[in-house]
Amino acid sequence: MADGIFPSLVSKSRDVNAVANPIFVELSDGTAAVGVTSGSLDVNVANSSIAVTGTFYRDLVAGVGAGEDNVLIFANTNKDGSGTDYVPLVDSDGNLQVDVLDMPNLTLANDAVQVSANGTANSISNPIYVYVTSDVVLTNEIHDYDTSVNVAVDTADDHDYLVPSGTFLLKSVIVSASGNVKFEVKVGPAATLVTKAVGFLNGRQGDTRQLFFDPAIEVPTASTGTVRISRTNRQGATMDVYSTIIGKLL
Repeated sequence: MADGIFPSLVSKSRDVNAVANPIFVELSDGTAAVGVTSGSLDVNVANSSIAVTGTFYRDLVAGVGAGEDNVLIFANTNKDGSGTDYVPLVDSDGNLQVDVLDMPNLTLANDAVQVSANGTANSISNPIYVYVTSDVVLTNEIHDYDTSVNVAVDTADDHDYLVPSGTFLLKSVIVSASGNVKFEVKVGPAATLVTKAVGFLNGRQGDTRQLFFDPAIEVPTASTGTVRISRTNRQGATMDVYSTIIGKLL
């Protein structure tokens, strides 16, 4: 036989080392041997609340190149071996979907939200544009119109609106005539009306006045709640007078 260096057989016996002919070893921490129970390595977890977590990939389609169809799996495993695998959801563009159902509500005490028309902080040079409205249009808005013909000179002619229910918010009155008129706006129970405003028409070719009440005058229905426009002819001749009571029922 020619000279050479030949490998030596490593085995516990003269037979070749194999699964059926293993070499026995012992693990140690440097002081004592590591324990084994029924062929399984003993592991002690000091804090039982600690969970073992990790990530791994799952191949969805056999035969497809590595990494081309893999899905990242989030594993959450307790020390007893139980656990759940979580597959993150993505949309059609491949963006990760995030569930925010458990996000806590913002509070005035702990949170501040920047409000701006764009990405720059709100300021005098970067205002927020708003549209101011006086009221939402409702079905219970009232425009009560009245006219009287041939009202005598220095005679008061009344336009009454009786509140049918709830509370009436008087917001405005309109008075018109072809000549001079003094008018008073009164509210309250019919027997004890109180004057809230007085106006005059000064036009021998016709005139119109509109008064606005802001805040609105509240007129409850209790005790025959009434809004009255008392129109007095100051023209010196008979004439027709016109008026409208405007508001809404609550």
